[in-house]
Amino acid sequence: MIKANAITGQYIALHHLSRLRLRLMLLILLSVSAQLWPAGGEAVAQTQVRLLFTESLRGETTELGRVRILRGNVEMETDELHIKADSVYQYLDRNFIDAFGNIQIRTDNQTIWSDSLRYNTLNDMSHFRGRVVVEGRTARLFSHEMIYNFLFEIAEFPQRIRLVDQAGTLQASRGFYFSLPDSAAFYGNVQLADSTQYAESDTLYAVRSADFYQLRGNVFLEDFTERTRMRGRFSQSDSTGFRELRGDARLQRVNEAETDTTYLTANRIEVINRDTVNIVNGFENVRIWAERYASLSDESTYDDNSGLFRLTGAARLWQRDLQLSGEVIDIQLADDEIDYLFAFPKPIAVTPDSITGRFNQILGDSLWIYFDEGEISQMRVEPNAEMIIHERDENDRPEFAIQISAERLLMFFSEAGIDSLKYFRTIEGRYIPEIQNPESIRLEGFQYELQLRPDKPETWLFPSLPPISEEPFFPLPQRYLDFLRERETGTESP
Repeated sequence: MIKANAITGQYIALHHLSRLRLRLMLLILLSVSAQLWPAGGEAVAQTQVRLLFTESLRGETTELGRVRILRGNVEMETDELHIKADSVYQYLDRNFIDAFGNIQIRTDNQTIWSDSLRYNTLNDMSHFRGRVVVEGRTARLFSHEMIYNFLFEIAEFPQRIRLVDQAGTLQASRGFYFSLPDSAAFYGNVQLADSTQYAESDTLYAVRSADFYQLRGNVFLEDFTERTRMRGRFSQSDSTGFRELRGDARLQRVNEAETDTTYLTANRIEVINRDTVNIVNGFENVRIWAERYASLSDESTYDDNSGLFRLTGAARLWQRDLQLSGEVIDIQLADDEIDYLFAFPKPIAVTPDSITGRFNQILGDSLWIYFDEGEISQMRVEPNAEMIIHERDENDRPEFAIQISAERLLMFFSEAGIDSLKYFRTIEGRYIPEIQNPESIRLEGFQYELQLRPDKPETWLFPSLPPISEEPFFPLPQRYLDFLRERETGTESP
């Protein structure tokens, strides 16, 4: 039997990290990439490879110089690494080795399996091909190709990659892994999933140990616990429970009973989910559609604990044929039904008569609208209330209008419409007969823009990619299967 030796270095400690440090490591990677396969550059120090075992050994001289050919259960080592393979070609004049078949490499931090390996002893670059599996202390990685720099501990995956750890499963078309800054970058059909969330995008920059994620391009996010789906062109989240979504941002949420869906679009959406706090903020061109109402505003805030939706900035809300307009509108929900609406300052509520189409109008410094089982039951306006109500004759034709100004107005509703009216400290009231054309009268700030009301979405939010498979995308190497079996039975070799 012939003794031999192996390779040095350490491999990747499968973690993830921050954007600035990630970009710094990308610059380092670019500077190192030119050294990938040097054609005769001088090395400061060369890794010494020692032969431990082989069933056969012979030497040849080829166009690449002297080569030592080892076949049959080859074992080699360096100061940092132990390698097993079916065969090894050691190019003595070129300072690299090629290993083939059933490869296993063990370091202090992880074990690597592959079908082939090229290792450069001058610059510590390794090129793994075939069925590549990396078993780290906290993660497991699968790919068809991996280029690893032992010096800088940077790994490149030019082909499809799958990573599994306690946080979940990640898949992508290609990627980079940075051990020292504990970060990663993935590109193409990126998917990330665990038991509570799912995400997909074109690219992902991650610091998973810090729960920092930045996704770009065709972003889709789903929170199974909150029954929420989101889409946009950019998303960023961190360990504080904060998530930001930008670029045609959309959010779709189903209520707990799965009987109602709320659909929100904005230029930017923020989600804050920590401990007992669950808040959704929308910014710029906020549009909301729900089964029972729709709205437009510059900004919005929803607090899931209190059930309060606040619209701010040129806010408009539609509930059936009612339009409520104001600078600020509060929507208080209870059991997924509207409990009340509150608007200020100087809001105006407009609703057309169901037969004549004439606009009943009411405004004031603040306005409350109360609901009972989804129907308006009461309206309160104070102070400085003004109102125009149109009446019909017995043939349901327009007959006259009443205009009232008061310190406070109370209106009570039934199924037939206005049931009763109370006003306090009347300032002015007048009767407007049909001959005076009351239809043309508009209170200050009148708005009725049904054409602007957000429509029900034509399509709901769904993932673009098929679900992440339960198993790796290639048959597992035999030595890796042996490793799993030995670990399960507690007979793993040192």
